[in-house]
Amino acid sequence: MAKVTVHSKAPDFVLEDFRGNPVRLSDYQGRKHVVLVFNRGFM
Repeated sequence: MAKVTVHSKAPDFVLEDFRGNPVRLSDYQGRKHVVLVFNRGFM
């Protein structure tokens, strides 16, 4: 895995949204800010 540092470009990855649809980080390319929230899930 490549090392990621502050202000460097993040590697592209795919996660599923709440409905199970795939969402790529690159889908948001060109936006000024992207906030990522990682959650262990709902209990």
